[in-house]
Amino acid sequence: MACRPFIKKAALSFILFLLPLFFVSTVPADTRETAKSVFVRAETLFEQKKYAEAQALYEKVLSLDPGYITAYRGLVRSYVRLGDPQGGVIFMEDRYLDDPQNAGVCYGLGYANYYLKKYDSAIRYFNEALQHDPNLAPAWNNCAAIYHHIKRDYQKAETYYRKAIAVSKKTGDDRVLAIARKNLENLPTPEEIKPLTETLSLEAFVNLFIARAEEGNDRGLKLLVLGQRENCEQAMDWFLDEAMQASAENSRRAEETALVLAELLEREYRQGFQSDLLLQKLNVYTGLSAEAKKNIFNGKTLLTEGAEKEQQGKLARAKENYQGALSFFRAAGDKKRAGMTLFYLGELYRKMKNPQAAKEAYLDSLTSFVETRDEPGKALVLSSLGIVCYQLGDYGEAVEFLKRSKTAYHRIGDPEAEQKVAKNIEQIKNKVKSK
Repeated sequence: MACRPFIKKAALSFILFLLPLFFVSTVPADTRETAKSVFVRAETLFEQKKYAEAQALYEKVLSLDPGYITAYRGLVRSYVRLGDPQGGVIFMEDRYLDDPQNAGVCYGLGYANYYLKKYDSAIRYFNEALQHDPNLAPAWNNCAAIYHHIKRDYQKAETYYRKAIAVSKKTGDDRVLAIARKNLENLPTPEEIKPLTETLSLEAFVNLFIARAEEGNDRGLKLLVLGQRENCEQAMDWFLDEAMQASAENSRRAEETALVLAELLEREYRQGFQSDLLLQKLNVYTGLSAEAKKNIFNGKTLLTEGAEKEQQGKLARAKENYQGALSFFRAAGDKKRAGMTLFYLGELYRKMKNPQAAKEAYLDSLTSFVETRDEPGKALVLSSLGIVCYQLGDYGEAVEFLKRSKTAYHRIGDPEAEQKVAKNIEQIKNKVKSK
């Protein structure tokens, strides 16, 4: 597939916001007033950009009244402005462990997860809050906003908006009522947005993407991206591979063309899915030196050749290719690719009936995945470590690695892999018992 020039176009962006709404507390009037006065002081400090002081006061509000919904919002925003959004989640998780039945705590944890872009977790905790307090209008509306602007599930968004409207009428929340009504009116109809969801090969997707870019077909590009999320992610890798090859061959113009396509794809993807995944990949590439790009290209070439030789049963030659690829990736400082190459080496050593060498390669691979925070890679290599330790007769160590793999698969949301690992654990335990 040849990259072609095209005209870049601006795209419509959607902004998700969560609502600063007051919640009527059920604590005694004198305590509520005290919480309210502290909250007003906290809001003033926040507006003055005194975020650390505001954060302390928001915490005080919640100690006085755990049901003060708006204080959770202020607290999370303070953590975000202080550059520590994870801190907001940790704070809320601690409160959740102490009081999981508290609707306000569940709401705050949902809000904190939203700022980490963990939208599924945010929805889960908002829904937990609604189980404890169905009259929590902000939670209904926040779920609707995520379904509307992030997930683009307009049917669910409509359901939650209508519930937010009904609840806000009942509780007298005029602000959420007005915003929910406005958002409901602005929901696209099925006729207005019809993403291209038919099954496309990566090649077909890339060709169609380039064609619509050349035509300046903004709407066509948007609908293509919205209906082809997985292809978008694979296409970004393809564009960056094209750019890297062009850089290695000193073809500056071809590299620039591939990067312009990658930038357009990234922008449409980010606006369509509210995700920085492709931006992160693009930033990694643009941060590489020319020498690093060449080393990575050479490493990937050797890695591909090694995989082909392994399939052909030429295991010794495959080993040479993998080791060569590893040297290039290490020279480029690419720990993630080095980690995957080490995993391939481990798998190869197992085929070569050398479990001890396999274990050593897996352990080095695990180190790389831990350093790069590659959760899927960690889950995969931990499972292989469990298997190779079993082959070496280290049953206790095998179970420990498999348990860690099971936890990792649970964390990344892969129940099928988690179940397979659980079965392996049980088989090893049963074998030990039978001895």
